[in-house]
Amino acid sequence: MPKALDLTGLKIGRLRVLKRLPKRTDSMGHEWLCYCECGNQYITTTSHLNRKCGVKSCGCYVKELARKHSKKNIENATEETYLIASKKMKETMKKNNEWVENTRLSIISSKKLRADNKSGYRGVTFKDNKWVARISVSGKEHYLGSFDQKEEAIAARKKGEELYFKPLIDKYKK
Repeated sequence: MPKALDLTGLKIGRLRVLKRLPKRTDSMGHEWLCYCECGNQYITTTSHLNRKCGVKSCGCYVKELARKHSKKNIENATEETYLIASKKMKETMKKNNEWVENTRLSIISSKKLRADNKSGYRGVTFKDNKWVARISVSGKEHYLGSFDQKEEAIAARKKGEELYFKPLIDKYKK
């Protein structure tokens, strides 16, 4: 068995490795207590310290970069500025005939699946041992039913798209 690497005293990025911590049962590797230049203590693993693109600070470096590179200071962002930006975005979408009846046309006409989709079809999920079909339009979610078979839920979703999406797409798409 290879001897464990001793990182004590090393400086990696903004972190100074202080000591190796006792191995926990739920931990995959060895953990190290580090001291960051900003004054925070930080615990990380050997693998994170050894990577070329691994840990360089307690998180202060990323925050500093975000502040430095953002057009507006993150600390000055308020709910009011968020609402103003959101309103501007909706106005632009309305102008481009993209936002109609509280619905984004590009979203409802797209067949692209979200990265976390497990069913292979939009609006169809597996919950409590049933396949559930739902559809959201004009800011409201419509429950289309629970089914034993995935194909039944997909068929219900397709009917829902015909009922709710098709009229909007036909009305506003040129």
